[in-house]
Amino acid sequence: MVMILEIVILVFIVYLLFLFVSMSSDKNDNMLSSYECGFDSVMGARLSFSYRFFLISILFLVFDVEITLLVPLPYVEMEMWQVYGLWWFMMVLFFGLLYEYFNGVLEWIEVENN
Repeated sequence: MVMILEIVILVFIVYLLFLFVSMSSDKNDNMLSSYECGFDSVMGARLSFSYRFFLISILFLVFDVEITLLVPLPYVEMEMWQVYGLWWFMMVLFFGLLYEYFNGVLEWIEVENN
């Protein structure tokens, strides 16, 4: 057991020595900054955020969950009050979709009204 511990400590020390020897001493801005795919590390990341894309993705998630909840319903026996609750749920989502449509959230490119 002691021999295994000595080997582990020796391997750890050799690893640390190799790490310090192989490190380069010249540091530039790219090496000191975090890596983010698709973004320049010296620019602000806030410039590339699309608010419209965020809204459409949230709407997609809402309606994706709705479809997931509605798929098994033909196979379930429901009482009348459950059917009313289902219709209430669908009407709220439908009127929400109409509200988003008439406010122009679903338009990818803004259309200017003259």
